[in-house]
Amino acid sequence: MFEKSLSNSDWDGSRMMLRSSRVFKVLGTMAVAVAATFAIVPTASATTDIGYATFDNGQRITANAWIQSFTWTSCGNFQTSAVMAVSPNYITNQTSFYQIGLGSIGIKGVNLDSSRQNSSTLRWTNSNGAKGSYLSGSVCGGWGAIYVGEDVAAQAFYYGNLRTASAHI
Repeated sequence: MFEKSLSNSDWDGSRMMLRSSRVFKVLGTMAVAVAATFAIVPTASATTDIGYATFDNGQRITANAWIQSFTWTSCGNFQTSAVMAVSPNYITNQTSFYQIGLGSIGIKGVNLDSSRQNSSTLRWTNSNGAKGSYLSGSVCGGWGAIYVGEDVAAQAFYYGNLRTASAHI
């Protein structure tokens, strides 16, 4: 009896309301997906780590790693160092970058071509009485990268011993 009381125009209106509610559901779902995407985009913050190794006479070598989290450009600055409180025979800072995702890593802003070992590793050694070895610049993830990190190996020969400290981000 209810079906007979509806006219054709009323029936079309009900289907139209049904269609428009589906459109709103789809648009709402899309809006939530877009908002969630922007919510997980990393902001410009930084991550750091420090590692130590001790020589026989108590002196320490320190590996320092700092990297800026991704910005919207998929790039971030980095600074690494190998440092001691005394002057070793030599001190080396080897910094390697890795990523989670696709594409290749790009390193920029390092003025020392001789420090580049390969596309994702830098190495600098001081054997001139310096107490540290320092590297800095910017690193960019590949087109599909979701994370870029770094490993730092600080190595020194001092007091007749070789020690390596490491830091990992």
